[in-house]
Amino acid sequence: MLEHLNFNFSFYDWLLIIMVTALGTLSAYLKDPQLKAVTATIPIPCGFAYLAVGLPMGAANAISGFMCLLYVHIVRILHYKVKIPIVPSIIAGLAFFVALGTFLMPRVPDTEPVFIGACIFDFIVGVVLFQTQSYKSGVRYKTPLPVYIKAPAIAGVVGGLMLIKRLMGGFCTSFPMMNSIVSYESRYSLGDQCRQLPLFLIAGPFMFIEMHFIETRLGWNHWIVLLCGYILFAAIYWPLNKELKRRNENAERQYSSRA
Repeated sequence: MLEHLNFNFSFYDWLLIIMVTALGTLSAYLKDPQLKAVTATIPIPCGFAYLAVGLPMGAANAISGFMCLLYVHIVRILHYKVKIPIVPSIIAGLAFFVALGTFLMPRVPDTEPVFIGACIFDFIVGVVLFQTQSYKSGVRYKTPLPVYIKAPAIAGVVGGLMLIKRLMGGFCTSFPMMNSIVSYESRYSLGDQCRQLPLFLIAGPFMFIEMHFIETRLGWNHWIVLLCGYILFAAIYWPLNKELKRRNENAERQYSSRA
């Protein structure tokens, strides 16, 4: 077990820790619960994890996107329904992700048909959830801790999560590093985090497919591949996020009118 842990951080590992720490710290000081959720679904950690892992986008990346959706709902159910404190709920969600990822990694065929099929599945699930889920604005909250305490604490959490990178291979790219941080910072509005994940499932597959074929067919540099993926993701995600905000605001107005 210990020999599979990632004790020797590479340049990209440190870069990933810095980026996730910065993004996680930002989320801690945002009051808007939807903006907090946005920080957990923009693929900055996913992209830098892709650079750190050094593997082409494949089936594991697409499947792990759906696993991330399962993670946030596990945390929400454990914390809100079962009344388990937020930290053990997050640990249970992460343990589920790691266990499932390590189980699937040697068993999922790394073929293009499986990859495309997983992307289609993600997209369908994302669209169905986006169209059928309920909408409600969450609780506005930001951490009272000063940044010189919060930022090192987040860096320590991210560094600890990076130790298990090797256990999951391609599943690491959507590992809920940011989602675990945002789950804690959004513990009063986990519903917003759950409502945001379908947007990633809609936009993410297009990014994965584009990056896969640019890298495997054209052999472009990983940084250029990642930039192309980010551009396509933003073009799809941005209007979806505006629509999500509109639906949340409409739901809030309807709730206020009935009160």
